[in-house]
Amino acid sequence: MVFWRNRSEKKAEAPVTVEAEMPPPISHSREAGAAVAEGTAETADAEASTNVVTLVTSRLADRLADVAPTGERREVKEQKSAKEMPTKDLAVKDSVQIKPVEQTHFFGQKRAIGKIRSALGAGRGEHLLILGEPGTGRLELAEALGTEVDRAPAADWIYVVDPDAPSHAKGFTLPPSEGPRFRRDVRLTLDKARAAFGRYLKSEEHRISLDLLEEDMRYRSERAVESIRRRAEAQNIAVVKSLDGYVLAPMHEGRVVRSDVFRALPEALKRNVEAKITVLEDELQSIVSTLPDAEFEASEKHDALVRQAALRSLRPGLAAVRRAYADGVSIGAALDAVEEAFLAAAVRHAGAEIFAPVVFLDSEDIHLIDPTVPTKVVIARQTSASDLLGEISRDALGLPVLLPGHLMRAGSGIVIVEAWRLAADPSAWLALSAAIRSKQIVPVSAPGVGIKVDPIPFAATVVLVSDAQSWSKLEAIEPGVSRYFPHVAKLADTVPMSELGEAEFAKGAARLAADHGLRPINAAVAPVIYKDAVRRGGGRVSLAGIRLLHLLQEADAIAADHSASQIRVADLNEALSRRADGDTP
Repeated sequence: MVFWRNRSEKKAEAPVTVEAEMPPPISHSREAGAAVAEGTAETADAEASTNVVTLVTSRLADRLADVAPTGERREVKEQKSAKEMPTKDLAVKDSVQIKPVEQTHFFGQKRAIGKIRSALGAGRGEHLLILGEPGTGRLELAEALGTEVDRAPAADWIYVVDPDAPSHAKGFTLPPSEGPRFRRDVRLTLDKARAAFGRYLKSEEHRISLDLLEEDMRYRSERAVESIRRRAEAQNIAVVKSLDGYVLAPMHEGRVVRSDVFRALPEALKRNVEAKITVLEDELQSIVSTLPDAEFEASEKHDALVRQAALRSLRPGLAAVRRAYADGVSIGAALDAVEEAFLAAAVRHAGAEIFAPVVFLDSEDIHLIDPTVPTKVVIARQTSASDLLGEISRDALGLPVLLPGHLMRAGSGIVIVEAWRLAADPSAWLALSAAIRSKQIVPVSAPGVGIKVDPIPFAATVVLVSDAQSWSKLEAIEPGVSRYFPHVAKLADTVPMSELGEAEFAKGAARLAADHGLRPINAAVAPVIYKDAVRRGGGRVSLAGIRLLHLLQEADAIAADHSASQIRVADLNEALSRRADGDTP
C-alpha cells in the first residue's frame, strides 16, 4: 500500500520505510544474506527517487489500529486473536459447558429458604405456609428442604379387635419402622393357627372329648332325677324326658298309658293318679331347676375345651414372635390382645364350617424407613378426607383392612399439600384442620364397614403450598385459617440483578437441565438465558423456573434435531424465536 506526499515534505525528512517483521531464519547461506541486503538497498534507492512511501501490509494494520477508535481497536484485536488462535483451541472453547451447582438450585429465594429451614427445624406441630406464584418452584423447594430435616421417626401402630366389642379396634404402639414386619409375622402366625385349629376340631381326639363331655352332662342330669324316678315308678308314674324338660305320665305294667285310655278310667282312679302326679311334679320341678346350672357348667367346659384347642394352635407361633420382639413392652401387650381376640373368635365360631376371625386390622404396609434418609416427605396428590386421614375398608376376601392416609404415612416427617386442592374440596380442608387442632389422626370408615378405631397422635408437619388466590379461598371456607400456620415463607417473583448475577443464574439453569435429563448447556448460552430472564422480569431477574425449564426443554429438542451434544446459543435463539412467534407456550 502507498501514500502520496509532496516533494517539499520529502526534502524535509527522509523517506520512511516500514519493513515487515520477519522471524529470524533458522539457517541462511551467505548468498541469501547478500541477496536480502541488496534488495533492501534497492528499495531505499527507489524511494529516494520518488515521492511514494511504501508501508508493508502486516505493519499497516497495526498503524491503523493505533489511530482507530477504542471500540474498533478492540474489534481488530479480537479478530487478530481469533485468527492466531489454533483450530484445536477454538473447538475446546465451543465445547465448554456450564458447570451446574451441586444441589438443586432455587433462583434468588435465599430469604424464603432461610425461613423454610427455620420453620421445618422448629419441631412437630409447627406447620408452615409457603406463599408464591405458580412457576417459582414452591413444591420442589418444599420437597428438597424437607429431606434435610432430621427428626426421630414416629412410632408405628397395630389395631387389634376388641373381643368384648367387635365393632371397635384398639390401637397399640410399636417401635418405629417395626409395623410392617410385625404385622407380617402376626399374619403368618394367625394363618397357621387357624389351619391347625381347624384340623384339631376335625380330629378324633376332639370328637372323643366332646362325646365324653356330653355323656357327663347326661349322667349328671339322669342322676339328679333318678331318685324321684324310682319313687314315681313305684306308684305307676313314669318320668319321661322331652325336648322341654321332664314330663310325668300314668303307667301300667311298665308302659305309659295313652290319654284316651286314661280318660276311660273311673273317676276315683283318675283323681288318685292325678294327686300322685301333682305331688311328684312339685318335687321334680325343684330338681329340674338345678339343671340349668349343670348345663351352663357343661357349656363352660365345652368353651374351655375349644379355648384349649385354640391355645394349642396359636401359642407356639406367638411364642416365636415374642422372642423376636423381646425388647418391646408395647409389643407384648399387643400380642396379649391378639391372643385374647383369637381365643374369643375361636369360641364364637367353633361350630362354623369356615373359621376366619377378624383378630387385627391388617394394613397396606407403609414403606420401611430408610436409615439413610433423615425423614419422610409425603406429597399429597389426592386430598379427600380418606386420602389424608386413612380409611378402614375391606380387602378382596371381605376382611377389614386399614388403608393409611398421607398423615399416617408421613410419620414424624413432612406432608406437603397444595392449597388449591383443599379449596376445591372444603370437606378435605375440614378433615385436615380437625387433625391439626386435635393433634390426632382418626381414620374414616368406608361405607358398609362398622369398625371404629382409636385415634393415633399426629406427629407430622404440614407444609401448605399456596398462591394468593387459593389462600383467599381457604380464608373464605374458614376465617382465621392463618392460625394453623405459625410460620409463613413468601417466595419472590423477581430479584434485582445485583442479588442474582449471570454466573449464578447460569449454574442454576445447568442444574435445572441436569435434574430433568436435558443436555449440558454450553457456556456461551449463559448471557442469553440471563438476558431473557431480565426481560421477563422487567429489568429484574425473573424467578419463574418453570418458564426457564420450558425454554431449555425446547432448546434441548432443537439440539437433538441437530444431533448436538449440548444446548447451544443457536438452539436457544431458535427456541426464543419460536416462542416469540407463538409456536411454543
